[in-house]
Amino acid sequence: MSRSSYQYETSPRKYEPDYDIPRKRTQQTRRKNSTKKTTAKKQTIKTNYQIKKEKKKIEMLNHVKQILIVIGIFIMLLIVSFREISIMEMFNNKKKMENELALIQKENGQVEKDIKAQESKLDWNMIKQKATEELGMQEANKIAIELDKSDNVEKEVTLIKADNTSFLEKLIEKFIIK
Repeated sequence: MSRSSYQYETSPRKYEPDYDIPRKRTQQTRRKNSTKKTTAKKQTIKTNYQIKKEKKKIEMLNHVKQILIVIGIFIMLLIVSFREISIMEMFNNKKKMENELALIQKENGQVEKDIKAQESKLDWNMIKQKATEELGMQEANKIAIELDKSDNVEKEVTLIKADNTSFLEKLIEKFIIK
């Protein structure tokens, strides 16, 4: 910026300029500065390399984290789908077993009806006749046993005293009776 009184921009004037004012240097300062610049350049080169290396490390770590998160989500979805499939298989097995049970109960009902029908068709007199003629079976002889009608239990008579006596009277009875 110029130091004139007239200013071309609308912004207010700055107290200090944006640039450094060049000053005359001596030879010693030039040597010091040149050595400082070379070491500074080497350090900046190393630090830039290190900074880039660290940035790459950080990016790789972030990339690995993202991959692990995606893999974790994928595994969780696999687990959930596996559980859902196993639940569906158990449900299908349950339905299949219920259908088999209903079929077996229906067959049992039919067999029971057939048995009852066969029992009603049987003629017990015919069976008795075949057993006596062909097999030589005989009817059991009925023996009448007469039992004494009296009760065979011995009775014991015990008298229950009314419990209207006091504690002192009970003590006196125990000492006198003994």
